[in-house]
Amino acid sequence: MRGFDGGRLGGLLLALSLALACTGCPTQHPPPADYSDDPARLTAAVERRSNAVQRLTAELAIEAWQDDERVRLKQLVAVDGQGRLRIDVLSPFGQPLSTLVSDGSRLKIYTLEDKTFRVGAATPANLARLLPVHIEPDTLAALMRGAVPIMAHERATVTWNASSGAYRLELQQGPRLQQVEFEPEALRVVSLRAFDGERLRYRARFGDYSGAGDAVVPRRMRFEVPAEEVRVDIAVVDHTLNPDLPEEAFVLEPPRGVRVETL
Repeated sequence: MRGFDGGRLGGLLLALSLALACTGCPTQHPPPADYSDDPARLTAAVERRSNAVQRLTAELAIEAWQDDERVRLKQLVAVDGQGRLRIDVLSPFGQPLSTLVSDGSRLKIYTLEDKTFRVGAATPANLARLLPVHIEPDTLAALMRGAVPIMAHERATVTWNASSGAYRLELQQGPRLQQVEFEPEALRVVSLRAFDGERLRYRARFGDYSGAGDAVVPRRMRFEVPAEEVRVDIAVVDHTLNPDLPEEAFVLEPPRGVRVETL
């Protein structure tokens, strides 16, 4: 009969304790073998994607939440590399209900139901009248193309986020901060966060990329504004890369007899 091995039992108990302590711990991802903290490598990847996809048309299925209320929308969008954006909100039968056009500085909205034509600055608040995503229209146009408008900055740093397994590029200009995360293999953008000081303006996530090489776009996006309990999920049902877009696609004029209001 073998004697009691206290040392061996103690080792087993220690191993069991460590295993239990780590249960539920987040997975830590090591950096890739070719890890680099050069910001130019990541900004160059963004520029390549922006150049590869200059124009996009798409059909979107949107689910928007605020507090416990949910709204579902179907929209057609067109964007280009100049930051221009067109959104047509469709009825369940595919008929246009509202149209928004932005050239990056001015924004116009025509609503068929109440026959109103509104004009104002291309601000997040005005965009939210038609699409509850609280970001600048030209930023949305770029994100739809798989690009990120890299903000002017006085400081740029790159770190490795072991929790998400992604590069994190931080750009700072005064109190403003932009955090962009990239998957390590193809350097595609997977998340974006924008801060004003300590306040998180919005966060966004991107996935299910479609395309080849640099000509790729995300087919699933999520935008969140935690302070307002807003969440918007966007699924790209169908899309076309670099179609011929006439200038008229980004022109919107008030129909005859329709009053014009200021946003």
